[in-house]
Parts: sequence; structure tokens; C-alpha cells
Amino acid sequence: MVVIQVLADGTLRINQEPVSWERLGNRIEEVFKLRATRVALIRGDGPVEFGVVASVIDVMYTSGIASVGLLTPDLEKGLGQF
Repeated sequence: MVVIQVLADGTLRINQEPVSWERLGNRIEEVFKLRATRVALIRGDGPVEFGVVASVIDVMYTSGIASVGLLTPDLEKGLGQF
């Protein structure tokens, strides 16, 4: 599963790996190059504004990600049960 984190200070990570806003689109394309399923989740820190998350979603769609989900703390806990 690919998780893109938007941290409270505005920095980004893809699967815990730091990535700059400038490289986000290219990095997403690299990550999904060899994956059959183009689905990703976005996890935002509590104080992150929706506009920042929306910007990440926009870059993801532009990079060809077919499905984007939002990962909340409750959903994340539930993922550990599978």
C-alpha cells in the first residue's frame, strides 16, 4: 500500500520517505511505475488544512493515480486488524 503523508509543517513523505513538493509528481510516477494497482492513501497530520491535502490529490490525479483515499486515525487502526 502506498501512503502519502502531509505533515503539519507542510512537508511530504511517500511511505515514510521524504519528498519535496517539486518532486512529488515524478516520485509518485516512479513508485507506481511497476504496480498494477494505482491506488494510494493520504494521511494528514491533524492541523493540516484541507487545501494542502487537495493539492496533493491534484498532483496524484495528474500523475495517473486512479483512486485516492483518505487515511484517518480510526481507519489506520482498523488496517492493523487485517
